[in-house]
Amino acid sequence: MIKNAPLVLRNMMKKKGLIWGPGVYDGISAALANRFDFPILYMTGGGTAASLGLPDLGLATQTEMVDNARKIQALIDKPLIADADTGYGDNINVIRTVHLYEQVGVAGIHIEDQEFPKRCGHLEGKVLIDSKRFAKKIEAATEERWNPDFVIIARVDARAVVSLEEALYRIEIAFDAGADVGFIESPLSVEELKTIINRTKGKPMLYNMATGGKSPSLTVKEIENLGFKFAIWPGATMIPASLAIINALKDLKNKGTDKEQIGKTTLEDFFNFVGLKEWLSKDSKYKIKEKRE
Repeated sequence: MIKNAPLVLRNMMKKKGLIWGPGVYDGISAALANRFDFPILYMTGGGTAASLGLPDLGLATQTEMVDNARKIQALIDKPLIADADTGYGDNINVIRTVHLYEQVGVAGIHIEDQEFPKRCGHLEGKVLIDSKRFAKKIEAATEERWNPDFVIIARVDARAVVSLEEALYRIEIAFDAGADVGFIESPLSVEELKTIINRTKGKPMLYNMATGGKSPSLTVKEIENLGFKFAIWPGATMIPASLAIINALKDLKNKGTDKEQIGKTTLEDFFNFVGLKEWLSKDSKYKIKEKRE
C-alpha cells in the first residue's frame, strides 16, 4: 500500500504529462494492473457494482464502494482514484463519504451532479440535481476533507441531459466551489473535447475513455495532445475479463472441458499473478531456522 497517496498524486499534477490508468474492480484486477507501469489506477463504480452482480444503477452502497476501495488500495503501490457516485446523499453525507475514502488511503474521488439513485454516465435516463446544490456538495467535500492534498474531482453529467453549455457552466461553478479537477461525462465528439479544454482555461480536466460508450475512442497520446491532465479507462479490465469468462463457460458447457481455454497455464502460474512468489519469499524470510544437532 502506498503511503500518503494524495500527496503523491498532487506531486504528479505539478509535472507535465497525462496522468492515466485503467479501471480496476476487485482484488485480481488490481493486483494484475499494479504489475504494469501505469501512473494511477481507477476504481470504477460500474465495475464495483458488476463485481456484486449488479448493473450500474446506483445499487452499490456507500459502504460497499468504500470497502472495495480499501481492498484495492491495500494491494497496490500507486495512487487510486475512486468513484464516489453522488456522495450518497446531501452535503453531510458527502462529507462522511470523503472521510471514509480518506481513511482507506485512496488519493482522490469524483462526485457527480446526478440525483440518487444515479446511473452509468453512458446510459439514458439520468436526472440532475440543481447546479447550486451540486456546487454546495463540492464545497462541502473540499472544505471538510481532513487531508488538504486529497483530490476532489467534480463530475458533471449535464452534457447528456441538457447541453454542453450547461455542463461547462457546472464545471465552472464546481471549480469556484473548490474542485481540484473537472470531469465532463459523455462528450460526443473531438470538437466537444477541444471546446471543453479551451473553455476551462488551463484547469486540470479528466477524460473518461469509456470504450464502447458515447464518447470518442482515443489513445493516450491523442488525449494528452488535446490538453487533458487525467484519463481513465474504466472498462479496460472488467469487460475483457467478463468476455473471457463467458467464452470459458461456453466451452465448458458445450465441450465438457476447460482445457482449451486454460491452455498450458498451471495453477501455480495463476497464483503467481496475485503474488505467490512474493508471499512465499516473506514466509521463508520469517521462518525459524532450526539448528541441526
